[in-house]
Amino acid sequence: MKKIKIILLVIVLMACALGFAGLKIFNDKTTSEVETYLLEKKGYNHNDIYKIYTQIGKAPLVSTTVIFNDDRSSRYFYRNENGKIYQYSRAPVHGVDDGIKLYKHNEE
Repeated sequence: MKKIKIILLVIVLMACALGFAGLKIFNDKTTSEVETYLLEKKGYNHNDIYKIYTQIGKAPLVSTTVIFNDDRSSRYFYRNENGKIYQYSRAPVHGVDDGIKLYKHNEE
């Protein structure tokens, strides 16, 4: 009986580890796709990007956040939907959008 519990524990731990590894790979791939879009399609270079990372939220919403070096007070949100990457929103790094702030890298 003790062997079965140990085997089940090992299986559960391996499943969790594989799940986390898969999530990390997915996040890294999505981040890389958005970065490639910005570099190749939008003409930015690596020095223009201060920070870029992907998060999985509710619904499930996968969102990549980009902060540019020349506009560190703003976050730009990108999605990859059906193979098409687009900017779907933007917001200040701190606080909420007051509707007055101008965004340097706004895409229509």
